[in-house]
Amino acid sequence: MLVRWLFASVLLLLIDIPWLFIQGSTFQKTVSSIQGSPLTLKPWAAIPVYIALGYLLTKQTSVASAAASGVCVYAVYDFTTLAIFDKYPLSVAVQDTLWGGVLFALGYSILHASKL
Repeated sequence: MLVRWLFASVLLLLIDIPWLFIQGSTFQKTVSSIQGSPLTLKPWAAIPVYIALGYLLTKQTSVASAAASGVCVYAVYDFTTLAIFDKYPLSVAVQDTLWGGVLFALGYSILHASKL
């Protein structure tokens, strides 16, 4: 169980890295617009995020449930952010929410195939 959870956490991070690079300039512009200063990444803060996401991924029973869970988790973050920050673009919220579904669907598929 613990090995599966840790594997899922690392897997999601590895799948997420290309998306973070692709969207990096968009996120940097958005954050700068909101806070009035450049984005400063705190990598240590991502650790509990990926541990929590990995745990959630291990509880999924199908690609569809994984995709739905990913959409839900990312929608909570993105649409809460949209609700409280005037300068958070709807397009970013929608794109990132959909990415959550893709991330979890891919993660589930690989995790399931790994037989862990």
